[in-house]
Amino acid sequence: MKQVQWKEERRSCENRSTLLPYLRALRQDRGLSQRGLGRLANVSTGTVYRLENQVRGAYPVTVQKLAGALEVAPVELVRGRLRQ
Repeated sequence: MKQVQWKEERRSCENRSTLLPYLRALRQDRGLSQRGLGRLANVSTGTVYRLENQVRGAYPVTVQKLAGALEVAPVELVRGRLRQ
């Protein structure tokens, strides 16, 4: 029983694989601290720190929150500025 529960929990965390290599640069471009971005995006300062240092990846909902707070498309957090 515990093995099945563990596998289900593991599967629910698999989508936490999105690294955000441009998060720090975008945050700094906007003159925000990690705490300020966390407040705007409604995520913890620790989460911002861990994502910027690529200690972990982000859940899709977190990517959406951060992109909204930074006023960019979510893809910009992953791939950088889009060329127009």
